[in-house]
Amino acid sequence: MTAAIACGLGLSTRAIQPTEQAPAPLAIVDVQQMPPATLPQYGLLEVQFQVLGTQATNFLWPFDPDPPAGVPRGEGISVDAVFTDPDGRQFSQPAFHAREFVDAVEDGRDWHLPTDRTAWHVRFTPNRPGTWHYVLKARDRAGEATLPGRTFMVTPSAARGFVRVSAADPRYFEFDNGTLFTGLGFEVPEFLDEPASRGAPEYQRFAGYGVTFGRLTLASMFGSAWLPWIGGRNQYRGYLPVTGLVPFRDTETGETSLAMRLDYEPVGDSGWFDACRLQTIDNPESVKPRTLYRLRVQYRASGIAGPRDSKFPKFGMVVKIGGSHPDCYEPETGTPITMYGRDTAGWTELMGEWWSGDERFLPRLHLALENVRSGAAYVRAISMREVLGGVEEGPEIIIRPSTDVHTYVPEEQAHAFDKVVAAAERTGVFLKIVLGEVNDKLFFKLNDDGSWVSGEDNTDGFYGLGRRMNRTRWLQQSWWRYVQARWGYSPSVHSWELVNEGDPASVPHYEMADEFGKYMHCRVFGVEPGAGAGARCGIDHPNDHLVTTSFWRTFPAAAFWANPAYPNVDYADLHAYVATSPAPRDERQSMTVDTAYFHLWHSDMVARAKVGKPVVRGEAGLDLPEDHREDALPLDADARGIWLHNFLWSTLDAGGLHEIYWWRRHIWTEAYDHRHVYAALSSFLRDLPLNKGGYEDWGGTVTPDTLRVVGQKHVRAGRMHLWIQNRQHQWRRPSGRVTPDPVSGIIIVPGFEPGATYLVDWWDTYAPAGRLIVQERLTADAGGALRIGVAPLAMDVAVKVRPSEGTP
Repeated sequence: MTAAIACGLGLSTRAIQPTEQAPAPLAIVDVQQMPPATLPQYGLLEVQFQVLGTQATNFLWPFDPDPPAGVPRGEGISVDAVFTDPDGRQFSQPAFHAREFVDAVEDGRDWHLPTDRTAWHVRFTPNRPGTWHYVLKARDRAGEATLPGRTFMVTPSAARGFVRVSAADPRYFEFDNGTLFTGLGFEVPEFLDEPASRGAPEYQRFAGYGVTFGRLTLASMFGSAWLPWIGGRNQYRGYLPVTGLVPFRDTETGETSLAMRLDYEPVGDSGWFDACRLQTIDNPESVKPRTLYRLRVQYRASGIAGPRDSKFPKFGMVVKIGGSHPDCYEPETGTPITMYGRDTAGWTELMGEWWSGDERFLPRLHLALENVRSGAAYVRAISMREVLGGVEEGPEIIIRPSTDVHTYVPEEQAHAFDKVVAAAERTGVFLKIVLGEVNDKLFFKLNDDGSWVSGEDNTDGFYGLGRRMNRTRWLQQSWWRYVQARWGYSPSVHSWELVNEGDPASVPHYEMADEFGKYMHCRVFGVEPGAGAGARCGIDHPNDHLVTTSFWRTFPAAAFWANPAYPNVDYADLHAYVATSPAPRDERQSMTVDTAYFHLWHSDMVARAKVGKPVVRGEAGLDLPEDHREDALPLDADARGIWLHNFLWSTLDAGGLHEIYWWRRHIWTEAYDHRHVYAALSSFLRDLPLNKGGYEDWGGTVTPDTLRVVGQKHVRAGRMHLWIQNRQHQWRRPSGRVTPDPVSGIIIVPGFEPGATYLVDWWDTYAPAGRLIVQERLTADAGGALRIGVAPLAMDVAVKVRPSEGTP
């Protein structure tokens, strides 16, 4: 994209200097620190300021005087803060540039109106009490600037800190203060379903149910995946909608940029490209009521012929507003707000104006080749701004105004995600954040040498050149830097996930994941960890986060997760639905009924792999062995949520597999809500120090075998926890009976101190927050075995064992 076009869209705020004067030197001014002097340990320090005299044309990109082929030289700017802790250790934290928004609630949803005020921000969370210092630094092709001498005090607090891998037991996560991170959760939306100004009620409910772990994706913020424009036929290639983006080379200027293609073929709206593209409406743009807006669309067209229907003389490229019209290429679908464009000799603007009336959100826009017999159009920019008078206009309101999606982050989306992170912080929810989609067409359109493709897609383009730098990796690192700068301060970020469901057999993917770890642990903070395989980042940055990646199926333990060539990936990830599980077909069929076994089989698999790090199943879902659909099983018929109950309580096993269930509709809808199941298990786990080491499989026997026992023991500490299930208690039973016949039995567990007395707590697993039913005292026999009798059991129960203290 040319600088002129970028400025016209509000994607750059490059300072325009008078031609008769020398450029002003780079300077950092107007510094505001919040809070101004003192904050608690693990509290947020935010510094806001301006950088004057910059010659940068792109504030997302860092300054690079020698970038890889395809990246403009020196177009970016690097702005950082360098913090010094009370012991004199220094830590760099990148800054980000952001627009200010006016926030309100309109029509029951968050309303974010952009203003013309922008600033640089540094966000940092100090992890140690005492006196801290920082300096601000900026560098671009105009030179360098440093602003020294800021100090703040950090007071001790009871905050738990950031999530790390347990130092004593690598199966588990823990906080900086050494307490266990339980990690109970499911997929959560990347934007709030309910207004942030009302306290983000859904996150309050998550916390009330003991849900502490959520996975979401930010892939829609960078690249082409999940763009807010879909084709009228809503075509998908794989699991992503067709973007319509192609590299367009201007033969007159030699410039190539991404553009959105529309076409209408002589046989109709067919083929790869659509004749109608319309906005998705999940997060519409905020607008001011009773305000005049000006729309501009930059396009070029060729071969436009018409009219196709002679009853309607108008035809050509047009923008319409209102409603939802997948066939917007037909006349009388939507309201046109621009003129009708025809063939062009170069890039041309379609213009129109729209009066907002009582609207507070922009009605759906449609790009259409209306009433044409044939023709094609390319769109590279869509802009809408308030008309202030004459040629003056307000800030851009279109969320994704440019099709050069690799050059910017949508400001309104980033601002909205700030609210999600803040809600997670208030409620104790921790986010596993996905940063990319492997099938993002942006990277399919880039060759490994930095040029745009001119023929077949580069279908492995996302991985770039493995460990080597090229244009693809440089652009990705710009995005990663922004993510750390804007949200890396937050302890509620559990981890960064490189990509959703990459290739499980790709060495370039493995190498890229390790380089991602090096970048997020070291390079983003200005530290070089070393090149090549096996080089590990060794710094302990206060705002560093765990990193991982994910695969679309299988679990490459020896090749990747446990391979010492990739030491910068902190924990392993598994995606396994019933349909995509590596389990044998008969085993997978059993999982559709026995949902505890759905967990236990995979937990045992990863335990036997011995990867030496935690394992999270980032996507789990119940379907059928040959039917990978969300509604393949009638789980909505399970009014009590027995399937979820058994699935979650089975995670007390020794395998250590952390579960994130993906299909939220299985857990709650308007008709049912099973989230209380998380609350009972969360209460049970509250005082179990699993991360402190010493826990192993319970290792005993149970009779009869119609009882299942899952759990762990810590023989040195004299502790144990068990989940005991009547195996016939499943969410659906062949007999059709809701409750199976009760079963009694005996559990024998060796390894305890002979003759020692222990307290046994029996827990009701169905009480909303867990409930202690009864306590009893048991004595280990002469061989150190503890014998636990199970009264007639129709469903399930949980047990905690500890050394006897006082009267039960």
